[in-house]
Amino acid sequence: MRRTKILATVGPASDDPERLRALIAAGVDAFRLNFSHGSDVEHRATLRHVRTAAHRAGREIAIVGDVQGPKIRIGEIGAGSVRLRPGQDWILDARTEPGDERRVCAQVPTFDGIAHVGDPVLLGDGSVELTIARVRPESLVAKVTAGGVVTSHAGLFLPHAQLRTSVFAAKDRRDAALGIEEGIDYLALSFVREAGDLDETRRWLDARSGGRDVGLIAKIERAEALRSIDGILEKADGIMVARGDLGIEVPLERLALEQKQLVRTANRAGKFVIVATQMLLSMVSSPRPSRAEATDVANAVLDGADAVMLSEESAVGQYPVESVQWLDRIARATESSFDPRPLRDDDRSPLPEDERAVAAAAVRLAEGVRARAIVTPTHSGRTARLVARLRPSCPVVALSNSPATRRRLALVGGVTSLPAPLHRDLVELRTRSAELVRSAGLGVGGPIVLTAGYPIEGRPTNLVTLVGPAPSRSGAAARAAARTTPRPRRAAG
Repeated sequence: MRRTKILATVGPASDDPERLRALIAAGVDAFRLNFSHGSDVEHRATLRHVRTAAHRAGREIAIVGDVQGPKIRIGEIGAGSVRLRPGQDWILDARTEPGDERRVCAQVPTFDGIAHVGDPVLLGDGSVELTIARVRPESLVAKVTAGGVVTSHAGLFLPHAQLRTSVFAAKDRRDAALGIEEGIDYLALSFVREAGDLDETRRWLDARSGGRDVGLIAKIERAEALRSIDGILEKADGIMVARGDLGIEVPLERLALEQKQLVRTANRAGKFVIVATQMLLSMVSSPRPSRAEATDVANAVLDGADAVMLSEESAVGQYPVESVQWLDRIARATESSFDPRPLRDDDRSPLPEDERAVAAAAVRLAEGVRARAIVTPTHSGRTARLVARLRPSCPVVALSNSPATRRRLALVGGVTSLPAPLHRDLVELRTRSAELVRSAGLGVGGPIVLTAGYPIEGRPTNLVTLVGPAPSRSGAAARAAARTTPRPRRAAG
């Protein structure tokens, strides 16, 4: 069983029902819809196709609605693209007509004080660079210092500008409202700077019908967010290391270090983390990844990422299904070498000590008796996340009567979600847990570890118990189980 989850972006190459079913069969756990592209009609159709494909596959597939946020872009270029050459001037202005080799529209809030002479300007993925030469009331004259091809609507980055625009503006709210109507599971918020950005969005979501069932993912793509990451993690359900824009905001030579630190910090906080952008970029046009890309994916797994994401590869590439298959192969081959000890030994987690202790006891017991699975009855998914953050060697099986919870757990590494009603009787819960694990194909004959709340209704997880026979050779493990297993006859999850 692969523990690392796969998040695939849906686009023209993958949005028809047959292709979506093929992607799920190849191993996709969640789909991302990028609201920066496409119309409302297209978005609704895609979201419905995803839900239908997931239902037919019998899978709990999460849907992430990714809103654009305050990203600045240039306007339309008449020929679709233009090649800028070092030394030439290029004017950024407010005129709406298509651009050319002399000028282009810059979709900025205002030109007043936005930049100063000598400030850098980066276009697209940052490979094209300009420097502000003159500042005018309604335009900026920039000189090309590193040339290249620039396409219509490319990103425009002004690293020295202080643009205090809302990260959840009118367009984002319209797109999020559409997503909620169509049943998205997560809203990915772009260009998060601080925890307050998430508070604003959470209030809006909670005011919407069904908003309580929508999780929040903070996309980390600004240098400001790195300084506020602890507060952001406290408010978010998970984070996305969006290396495209983050690689422009921070020095490129530090990008890998920032990725590792973000993954480690999210692991410590018990929040899931997605590593994204250019994971298998060459597979947009090639049926095989490059060696460097395969190594990049493996390193994300070894860092402790819960999920890896495909962008162009699955949205517009020629080989979307093959891209998923390669992610699956690389992750499976790498996971056996993941070392959870640094994470388990890290005592800097902000999580409550009692919750950490119960989760650690469940993992120790499971590995001591070589359990088939750790079963966690859960309503919100918190118990499953607490156990999964310790990266046990066996699967974490979350039992929940909430479809929304089961889908949201599709992005938490190592977790399999199964539908199950609430149980008040501990004996019944133990029996049913063993049956569900067996029906899920996780083996027969060996023990499972059950961790739940006692009594079930509204109580924190405080019980760890062994279900089924322990291997005969594990006398010490059996004695440990006896010490950690309470004797009540009734419990609830």
